[in-house]
Amino acid sequence: MIGLKKLTIAMATLAALALGVGTALAVSIPNGDFEAGDTGFISAYTSASNLVPEGTYAVGTDPGSYHPLWSHLVDHTTGTGNMMIVNGATVANVTVWGVPTSGSIAVTQNTQYYFSAWLTSVYPPPNGSSPTAPATLAFSINGSQIGSDFTLSAGVGTWQLFYEGWYSGAATTANLSLINKNTAFSGNDFALDDISLDTKIPSVPEPATMLLLGSGIIGLAGLRRKFGK
Repeated sequence: MIGLKKLTIAMATLAALALGVGTALAVSIPNGDFEAGDTGFISAYTSASNLVPEGTYAVGTDPGSYHPLWSHLVDHTTGTGNMMIVNGATVANVTVWGVPTSGSIAVTQNTQYYFSAWLTSVYPPPNGSSPTAPATLAFSINGSQIGSDFTLSAGVGTWQLFYEGWYSGAATTANLSLINKNTAFSGNDFALDDISLDTKIPSVPEPATMLLLGSGIIGLAGLRRKFGK
């Protein structure tokens, strides 16, 4: 029968995998969590303190404080930090967020990367929690879209993960950008947080996962005490 020590090691290994331990070549995205405020990125939108006009954005802690019709939400990271808050433009192909060409991110050639970002809708319609015309977002690296269009489908305040693989090939830099393809006057408003580029697939361990792993170790230990001789 397998010993308790081996069982514990096995469960700990599973926990480490669930947490995504072992980042090899994480790339630093300038102000990717927006904690440094309105800096480190470019936008064709207008920075404003009042986001009633379309095509405006702000970096702050609560969408509801920038628009009277938007929900009061917290950021994805800590519940108290910043996010980029966006009133979707009614004009197509306008850069919402990007890394300036002069500050393009250095990457390693012939390497598999994974780009990821967290997003949520901020405008709830009067009769429900899900926007009727949510943002449809497209991320690009070096001018080429990665993955398919990403339409926010969950309720307001539910942070959704976008991630897509990107192979660097001969590239030594990565110029990142985001556009909103939905030009609806109402509903295409969103928040953006925790942008990253890494060589590992982003993992999303739920608290329940770790509780399950922990209870599994305890339960297996109990079984060994009961049946092991």
